[in-house]
Amino acid sequence: MTYSELKTRIASYLNRSDLTSELDGFIDQTEAELNRMLRTADMVKRATATAELQYLSLPTDWLEAINVEIASNNFQPVLQQSIESLDMYRAANDNQTGQPIYFALVDNTMEFAPSPDKSYTLQLTYYARLASLSDSNTTNFVSNNHPDVYLYGALKHASIFLMEDDRVALFSNLFDKALEEMRMEQEYREFGKGSLIQRRRTYGKAKKKYILHELRGNLWQDLQTI
Repeated sequence: MTYSELKTRIASYLNRSDLTSELDGFIDQTEAELNRMLRTADMVKRATATAELQYLSLPTDWLEAINVEIASNNFQPVLQQSIESLDMYRAANDNQTGQPIYFALVDNTMEFAPSPDKSYTLQLTYYARLASLSDSNTTNFVSNNHPDVYLYGALKHASIFLMEDDRVALFSNLFDKALEEMRMEQEYREFGKGSLIQRRRTYGKAKKKYILHELRGNLWQDLQTI
């Protein structure tokens, strides 16, 4: 479904001629919600960057880190930690420079510890923001493959705007159902039926908790050996 077709469908469902100027807002609100809730293979991007200072600006479409590694020395991983953990590491190491081992995210930047002692080429793998629909960008993977997600999301926000409580509940349920079916299709497409290995959920952000204790444990072991 194209951007123009989506707006036509929304207007048809609403059957209101006085909401034409609001349709883009309903679509924008749906995209904001999708960026918060969706994490699928179609959103995964790779980029290279040069780390030569303590801070590195994130790509403009960055949503969430998947993997960061130094593209040399057999692709050494750089592990994500909290800002507090980086401060503890710096203090324990007298703020020495070297090859980055850890990073933290703050204010649309990636902070490294230790700070780079030279230029390092990084490979960033991350979830990217959904490409917003517009007159110049008429489709994206959601509108092409799951147009009902866009339609029900926009109608939900239109119903909220119109304060139609019954329709809010209706379209919220349809939106949530479409999202869940999208997640199930994503998992089936990515993994099929052949593997017996338990996998982390790729929808939402619960997956981060799966590895948080392991990463903190690695940093704690580093601090204990200093």
